[in-house]
Amino acid sequence: MNLVSELTKIKNGTIATVYIVLGTESYLASVARKTLLDNLLKEEELELNYGAYDMEEVSIGTALEDAESIPFFGERRVVFVDRPVFLTGEKTKSKIEHDLKWFENYLTRPSESTTLVLFAPYEKLDERKKITKLLKKTATVLEVNALSEKEMRKYIKDTISNKGYRYSPEAFELFIQLTDAKLSVAMGELPKLFLYAQETKFITIEAVQELVAKSLEQNIFALNEYVLKKDVGQALNLYQDLLLQKEDPIKINAIMTAQFRLLIQVKILEKKGYQQGDIAKLLKTHPYRVKLAIQQMRKIKEYALVEAYNGLIDAEYRLKTGKGDKEMQFELFVLQYAQKKLVNKPR
Repeated sequence: MNLVSELTKIKNGTIATVYIVLGTESYLASVARKTLLDNLLKEEELELNYGAYDMEEVSIGTALEDAESIPFFGERRVVFVDRPVFLTGEKTKSKIEHDLKWFENYLTRPSESTTLVLFAPYEKLDERKKITKLLKKTATVLEVNALSEKEMRKYIKDTISNKGYRYSPEAFELFIQLTDAKLSVAMGELPKLFLYAQETKFITIEAVQELVAKSLEQNIFALNEYVLKKDVGQALNLYQDLLLQKEDPIKINAIMTAQFRLLIQVKILEKKGYQQGDIAKLLKTHPYRVKLAIQQMRKIKEYALVEAYNGLIDAEYRLKTGKGDKEMQFELFVLQYAQKKLVNKPR
């Protein structure tokens, strides 16, 4: 179901007895959570008529006892159930036993004075389970699936516009890149930009560069760019910055290797005619990462990627076997790669 339309119904007073918030987009799940609480209970009722239960820590029976209780000095009880892993095929380390028969009975006749909400941060539920089938028949589903890049861009643009701000195209593109086209990350960074630009109401690329933090993966993406360009100075400077940030050389090397592996895989699959979306599904990675990989690998030949990848594998061996100074292995790799005269050998 459409999340916006369902949340609008809630705001207008049309309330279901059971909801399931299903999907992996944590920001949208938090929006649903806040909307439900804000519209179902007054602030002074929260202490008496609200309960939240994590199914990896307590049993469903504990939540159901609360749900079956009569509201205390109010018209409604609200019970949130987090991480209902018994609805999926996922394994958990938790040893909690859940009385699903009790839950089935509750879903058959849910309390009219309680709103029970299950927050299931999963891509899908196990449709083979009886409890899943019954829940889907009974509950109103609020889908909070990860947005596509196009949807994410529109959501961010609408949010910025609704707050009365504007932005340069370059600033927006950099913002999408630095947040990996992930809505939850982007929405966490926007308040800093709004505060910075509160007088001009205009978000510049300089503001994005200054305020939006780069993740380790993004720094290493830039590091790989310098390596491929054989820009030894920039590569070594960025590497030293990461060491000053207490990043582990083995971790840096591992992420670099993974990124080069992705570039090679994308290169091969694109040559075979696979499209961006198909590549993302096949490699089980975020579509935006594939998009960036396509843009990056088109600038360089496959043999050069393989040479760099093999060099990193050698560096990893030296790092893990203690051959030489750990912090010097990357510098040795960069210098060796930069000095190589790569020849595109016929395959």
